[in-house]
This record gives sequence, structure tokens and C-alpha cells, in this order.
Amino acid sequence: MPPAQAAFSVRSLTLLLFLLIPSAAYLWHFADVPRFGDLHDDSLYFVSAKSLADGGGYRIESLPGEPPQTKYPPLYPLLLSVAWRLDPQFPGNLQLAAWISWLALPAVLLLMAVLYPSLGISRGRAWLLLFLFAANPYVIVFSTQLLSEMLFLALSLAAMLLAERAAKASSSAAVAAGAVAGLAYLTRSAGLALLVAAVIYLWPLRKQRRSAMLFTAAMLPFVAAWILWARLHQTATTDPALIYYLDYFRYEIYSISLRDLHLILWKNVDGLLWGLGGLILPKVINSLFLKILAEVLAIAMISGVVRLVRRGIGTLYALFAIATTALLVIWHFPPNERFVLPLLPLALAGLLTEADHLAGMLRTGLRHHDRGQRVVAAGFSAAVLAIAAGCLVLQLFMDASFLPADALQHRMRKIQNIAVYGWIRAKAPADASFLAADDAVLFLYTGHHAMSKPLPPALWYRQDRAGMIAWLTDLAPFARDRGLTLLHFAGVDARQGIADDDRDAIEKAIRSSPDLSLLYRTETAAVHRFH
Repeated sequence: MPPAQAAFSVRSLTLLLFLLIPSAAYLWHFADVPRFGDLHDDSLYFVSAKSLADGGGYRIESLPGEPPQTKYPPLYPLLLSVAWRLDPQFPGNLQLAAWISWLALPAVLLLMAVLYPSLGISRGRAWLLLFLFAANPYVIVFSTQLLSEMLFLALSLAAMLLAERAAKASSSAAVAAGAVAGLAYLTRSAGLALLVAAVIYLWPLRKQRRSAMLFTAAMLPFVAAWILWARLHQTATTDPALIYYLDYFRYEIYSISLRDLHLILWKNVDGLLWGLGGLILPKVINSLFLKILAEVLAIAMISGVVRLVRRGIGTLYALFAIATTALLVIWHFPPNERFVLPLLPLALAGLLTEADHLAGMLRTGLRHHDRGQRVVAAGFSAAVLAIAAGCLVLQLFMDASFLPADALQHRMRKIQNIAVYGWIRAKAPADASFLAADDAVLFLYTGHHAMSKPLPPALWYRQDRAGMIAWLTDLAPFARDRGLTLLHFAGVDARQGIADDDRDAIEKAIRSSPDLSLLYRTETAAVHRFH
């Protein structure tokens, strides 16, 4: 290696290590992972990882009956099982698991450093985009929690970069790309978008039919193996609450109806644009103006990506984004920053491209011979600079203030909940099973089986306030039908999207319910017995 290239490599590695400081510092300060369980998926991942480490197979140990885990593909829980094997004591092993999960972020940054030059982005601008990605508050949060998004992004980027090589008639790259895409699918079932995107890109667009076939042949065994395993181990049930835990597809069928399809499409497109723009303009406060501005930024990102594709750049990633978007807009949950995170590297490149285009238009306007045109261009320039500065300030505010304060708040809540879990371990009957929003977390702390009562998505999409209140307060029949004897209640689950006024009504109804007897209470949580 020539000395100049070696020096650049050392300098690049140093810069990449520097970019890791924000997320690493956050995880170092909050190594106890105070947000654990906040998104529900993370605790279910860790429960399934425990089952793998214990030798009990791939199961959801926290649920009554401990059914096989047939919802989440196994690769990410298998990775987390390393933490259980090295340290079987919970919650002490949360720190180890979080660092293991965080290791996907350096891989993502390395792959992005390769991706951006292939999109025609200069070295200086590529480092700017890498900085914006690494310092993004949502990247910091999702890379330091037990979530599969960052690993999925790393594998997806690797698969797409290898597929680009396969487009040059490289058989070995096509096989490698398909195998890595298969691993991405085993991380998140949304990895099917890679199969669709790669086949379209390699075959009709790049005329590499053989590479497309090799890619497919390499990826399909991973897809088929998981589908077959899940089918053979599927729990026979018609209970929607249990299907929620066990089967994405069947819960989609349960949740989606032709009656609600227009609402789902409308709200999901709105959520997609808000989530994508929210990665740049964070949702610090609930403001309609900021929401509209975030969606304008999302449209700018999309416009920039279209410009790249018209130049023959980033076509494969754009196809992956289209396939992913198609899945998100018909899904039974509105997309947010977490679900669009795999699109962020491309979205940043699109935003930069659109910013270049806008800057060229504004420079032309500022040099226009007509004074009125120059004034308008100057006004637009000032507005664009103000928006850019505002986005940067909000992101820095989230990094420096909001995220640490939020983590401390979650830590205090966690400490208070641990007191309740201690009472459950000491006082609850050995065979007691719980209705609880944080069911998997409760199991990990106490060993008692538990499940939640997920809100049917149709109620949220219809904004059926009366239906949501009734669903979340009529708990006794739900518990009785599933053999749940105790209720752990720590307030209305924020994940269910309940308005503040409705939350107060629900909490009051539960605390005064004649179907419940209070056994233990702290300031933030309580344990009740069902009559």
C-alpha cells in the first residue's frame, strides 16, 4: 500500500472512531439500558435470546405456555444470546447485550463510507453525511437499545454493495450478496425487500440474468428455512392477542379490512413522511407546523433520490426503498423514525442532492438582473438557512439534553418498577400469571409468565376513543379467558397512542374497577388480583 493511501486509511479510521463517540458515550453513561422494554420488541428479543441460551429452543418463555417464537426471525436473538451465555444474570447482562448490539453501528459507518463514493458524493461531503448519521439522535437511541434495526441496516448495505459488484457479471459477488441478504432477512422479515429490489435491478435493468438467478438461489434457502420452521412450530390459535406475539402475517390479516384500508393508507403515508422527515427535524414538541416542515423535508429527500436515479446513481438502494415503503404503507402500524431508519443513508444523500439543486436555483436568483427576483431569492435563502440551522440545533439539543434527561426519567421509573417486581417475587403465588403491558420485562425480573392486551390497530386508525377506552378497561374477561390471575398496572401503555384525556379516564376506571382487588402499590405502579 502506498504511504499516502496508508495515511489516508489511518486518518479515515480515526475519523470513523471519532464518529462513534456520541453513541458510545451515551451507552457508557446509560449502560443499565434504562429504556429497556419501552418499545416491547426489545424485551421480547431478549426473552427469546434467553431461551436459546438456556437450551430450551427458540421460544417466548415469558408467555403462558412458552410457545415457539415464530414471529421474529432468529438471527438477532441468537446474537443477543451471547450475552446470556457469558453472563446469565439479569439485569446485569443488559449492559453486555447492549454493547454487542451496538457493534453493528461501526459496521454501518464503514459500509456507508464505501456507499457514498459509489453515489458520486465527494469525500468531504461523504464525511459530512457520515457525521450527520452518527450524531443523529435516533441513530444514537436505536444503536444503544436491544433492537435489530442497526444490524439489519448493516447487512442490507453489505448485500446491496455486493449486488452492485454482481451487476458487473461477478458470479461470486452475486452468491455472496444473496447470502448476506438472506442473513438480513433472518434479522428482520422486511429483508424480503432486498430480494425484490436485487432481482429487478440485476435482471431487467442491468441485464444480468445469471447474477439475478444466483442471488435468488443464494437468498431463498434462508427465506425458505425460516418460513418452514415457523410453519412447523406455529401455535394453533385464533386468539388475536396471542397471534400478535406469534405471527406477523396472521395479525396483519386480523388488523386490516377493506373498510379501513383508506384510513390505513392515508395515516401510514402521513406517518412515513413524518418519520422520514423527523429523522432530520426531531419530534421534540408536538407542533403541526414542525410536522408539516418535517414532511416537506421528507419530500425533498425523495426528490433528491429521484434526481440521483435519473443520473443512473443509487438505483438499487432506491428500489429497496420503494419495496420497503410498499410494505410500510400497508402495515398495521404507522411508520415512524424506527421503521424508516434503514432508508436514512439514502435519504441523506437525496437531501444533499436536493440541497445542491436548490442552492443552484437560489444562486441564479441572487444574480438576476431584476431586483425583485434578487429579493425573493434572498428571502428564500434566509428561510432555507434558518430551517437548516433549526434542524441542527434541535438535533444537538436532543443529543445533549433531551436524550440524557429522557434516559434519567426512564431510569427512575425502572427503579420504582424494580420495587414492585421485588414484591412480586416475594409475595405473589408461585403459579400466578400476569396481565401486564411490560410482560416480558416482568418475566425477566420475576420469573412469572405474563402477557399484554394489545390494542387492535383498527381502533386506533378509526380514532374510536370510546372503543379504545372500553378495550383497555374491560380487563377481567380477557384475563379470565387466558388464565391470568394478577394485573401489573403502571399506567396506560404509551405505545398504544392514547390521548392524555383518555389516559386519565382509563387509569381512573382501572383503579376503581370492582373486578380488581389491590394487593400492592407504589407511586407509579400497582399489583391487583382479578376476582
